[in-house]
Amino acid sequence: MPRKRILMNKIESTKTLKEGFNEFITYCKAKNLSEQTIKYYEYSYRLFTKFYNENHLIKDITLNTIQNYIIFLKENFSENDITLQTNQKGIRVILHYFMDLGYMPKFKIPLIKAEKKVIDTYTDNEIEILLKKPDINKCSFKEYRNWVIVNFLYGTGCRAGTLCELRINDLDFENMLIRYRKTKNRKQQLIPMPLKLKKILLEYLQYRQAEKDDDYLFPNTYGGKLTTDLLQHDLAKYNKSRGVTKLGVHRWRHTFAKKWLLGGGDIVTLQTILGHRDIEMTRNYINMFAIEIQDNFKTYNPLDKFNHKEKIKLKKGSKQT
Repeated sequence: MPRKRILMNKIESTKTLKEGFNEFITYCKAKNLSEQTIKYYEYSYRLFTKFYNENHLIKDITLNTIQNYIIFLKENFSENDITLQTNQKGIRVILHYFMDLGYMPKFKIPLIKAEKKVIDTYTDNEIEILLKKPDINKCSFKEYRNWVIVNFLYGTGCRAGTLCELRINDLDFENMLIRYRKTKNRKQQLIPMPLKLKKILLEYLQYRQAEKDDDYLFPNTYGGKLTTDLLQHDLAKYNKSRGVTKLGVHRWRHTFAKKWLLGGGDIVTLQTILGHRDIEMTRNYINMFAIEIQDNFKTYNPLDKFNHKEKIKLKKGSKQT
């Protein structure tokens, strides 16, 4: 009698979306992903559960489910394409995790197309207003601290989360360096300290009245840790008090990058300062500020600045652009 080969029976997964997501979060924590990244996945999941019940099975999610989810977001949340794409990226990572574990069939999840808009940075006039030093004899510590913070953001392009983690002993005044303890890619980083910022920080520390070198550089008004949410709130009030309607801590990062490029700074150094893992992320700034960079190119182009001894004559009828 011929022997029968034993085959593996395919067991269909009965995991619910909720059960699978709890596993995914455990996996993220085990990989030591940043708190900010985990919050992003949690938000993407909560948004998805407004469309797909978390007690439903993962195996029933199909490409059609995702396509209908995008339509649901468009119709119910009035989000722009970039935000839609960001939300889609989050749930896509989660679903790919499920696919790898065999909880659902594998299929490609294409991202929706989204045009990158030109970033609206601070104007020179707004920068001048926001960087004007308050009267130290009359202002509160919070206003003075906020003034120092906007100078710090403009001089470094620092992220909000990184700034809130800074300690006093992260400042190396002798070597003109600043150490970032917490960055988006989880690696510590050293960046140059601008000379003007050094002077501002040395004065600020006289008023900061810290007890220890490892105290937070920019604390809340009670000396505790300044959260990113409170930082956003405080700087929004700071801007409004000075008549500037544009808001957003991250806008300083874009402004720093723009000024760096317009001033002739190289993209590789900018990548290092901004802490981008991929230089393509940095190149996005060139695309965003293309028109202004083109104007800058005309001003500093070496050929245009060269003084030709020979006169260049154009024949009549030659087209000039």
